[in-house]
Parts: sequence; C-alpha cells; structure tokens
Amino acid sequence: MSVSASNVTKQFGGFTALNGVSLEAQEGEFLALLGPSGSGKTTLLRILAGLEFPDSGTISIGGEDMSNRAARDRQVGFVFQQYALFRHMSVADNIGFGLTVRPGKTRPARTEIKRRVAELLELVQLPHLGDRYPAQLSGGQRQRVALARALAVEPRILLLDEPFGALDAKVRKDLRRWLREVHDRTGLTSIFVTHDQDEALDLADRVVVMDHGSIEQIDTPEMLWERPATAFVCDFLGGANRVAARAIAGSTDGGDTIDVGGVRLPNRAPAMAAGSATAFIRPHEFEIAAPGSAGIPVTLRRMLRTGAHAALETATASGTIIEATIPAPPEGLVAGDALVLVPTAVRAYPEA
Repeated sequence: MSVSASNVTKQFGGFTALNGVSLEAQEGEFLALLGPSGSGKTTLLRILAGLEFPDSGTISIGGEDMSNRAARDRQVGFVFQQYALFRHMSVADNIGFGLTVRPGKTRPARTEIKRRVAELLELVQLPHLGDRYPAQLSGGQRQRVALARALAVEPRILLLDEPFGALDAKVRKDLRRWLREVHDRTGLTSIFVTHDQDEALDLADRVVVMDHGSIEQIDTPEMLWERPATAFVCDFLGGANRVAARAIAGSTDGGDTIDVGGVRLPNRAPAMAAGSATAFIRPHEFEIAAPGSAGIPVTLRRMLRTGAHAALETATASGTIIEATIPAPPEGLVAGDALVLVPTAVRAYPEA
C-alpha cells in the first residue's frame, strides 16, 4: 500500500514543525525518516498515522485522501518507542487486544484471535512467552511484543517511532536485522523514524533526511553516502572534516573539480559555480605524504592505533582540527611531527 504526503505544513504556536513536506513511500518499501531532534520527523509520522492533522497539505494511503480521517479509519499499525504495553495483561492478551476491541461484526472469533496471536508469537520469535507479563520480559522482547500487537490488526502500513531508542547498542543492532526480516516477510509498507544514521542506512530502502521541518534529500543509502545533495546531509552522515577549498570551472555545469591544498579531485556533490567552497572529507578519505607535498599541511597532535588502523588527530597552522584514519601510518610518528594530509575523495559546497 503506497503512502504519500503532499505539501504538508504543521505549526505548533509560532513553531513550524513541517514546512511544505512532500514524499511518497511505494508499496512494500521500507522508508526511514532521519534527522536531528526537532527536524519534524516524528510530527510527520504522527500525521501519517492520524494522531496529528496537518494545517495544510494532503495525506493519501493507497491513493485515497486520508487528510481528515481519524487514526482508527486508516488501518495503520503504530509502534511506539516506549512499547506502551498493558502491564496487567499477558503477552498474548497484549498482542490480541486490537482484535478483541473491534465492533461486534468485525471482531474475529476467539479461536481465530488465538490462532492469530500464536502465529505472531512465532513471527517475533517469542512462541513460549505468551503467558508472561511485560515486567517479566527484557526491553528487546517487549519491543517485539509491541510490533506483534501492531501487526495483529492486519494494518495496511506499519509506522515505527524510534522503535529501538530505549535499548542498548548491541540489542539495537540485533533487532534492526530482525525487523528488516519481518518487513520482508510481511511485505508491508513500513516507515520508521530514527536519529541514528547507521540504523537508517542499514535498514531502509530509501532514507528521507530532514532538518528544520524540511526535506534535505530522499535517496537510497548508497546515494546519500556517496552523493549527498547538501552540506547538511554530508555533515550529518559520516562526521566529515570541513576544509577550505576552491571550485574550478571545468564544464558547462560549473565547478566540477575541487582544489584542496593543490590536490584536484572531482566533486562528489552537485556541481557548483567556480569560487570559494567548503570541502567535506571523511576521516578514511586521507593519505599521508611528506612535508612539502600537495595537500593539507598539519601537525600531529595524537595518534591511537586500533588494530590495523590508526586514528590521527591533527591541526592546521590556523588551529583547525582534522581527523584522519590511516590503514598503515609511517613508523615512528610522534606528536608534534609535521605531515601533509592528501584527500582521496571530496564533496564540496558553496562557502556559506
């Protein structure tokens, strides 16, 4: 089932949470809404669910306008960050709750509800825990129960708001692999909110990067990483170093070659006019050269060896800190040594 938002705007008092946002999730797609706190991603998810309503714009599900329809009419499964399980109910009763409260004519028979709950317990890999209560489960198990409950009502789409936000790093990593498997098995259109870049890039078919109520870029994880459309996206994904550079006009599209300290590289960002630029270079996109070589002259401040790699913290003459990760640093490097960092890839944008 496809889901779309068209020119959606939402304000809370004088604060604009969403500013003319438009997107579409295709049937069966796993779409991530990614951005820092306050970017509007949770507000957009709640509007898609019918838990909030837009000030303007439209929401469509399966081609049907749902902009003014209540959540119960949208057939949406919603998974909250804090599980929202009923503590006095068993796991099985929590999962089947949405079915038991349906109006009489649409409520399944008890045997059918029991069958459906057993099926979902198998799907979320908790087949023997139906009689337990939420307090007897780990955080990861509770989140699986919350997902099973959302799936029990056979939603047309699945929405997840920071589903792993309350869990530790290892459990998050294990559960996100499992969630992708569940998505692939059910075939539901799924949209989830996260502020974790690794989570979004690992799970989603496409990622919607948001900032200050607007969409910066919608693309596949590969394209977002390799070809970020804006300086914000580049900075938000990957922790790149910022370095002064210059765009050189080399085609009818404008400056497609970037000069960084005498090293010229093709720009992996959208073409820009010739002139001053800010280059973004990720730590692993450097090599070391001897003083006097083309590149960025720096002084080594400290070095940390991690297996076959070394993380270098360096500083330019002006005091700008540049971090580099080098596979095989020269022997005998010590703090205070002069080096030249040579970029191997660059993404540059007009100087702000």
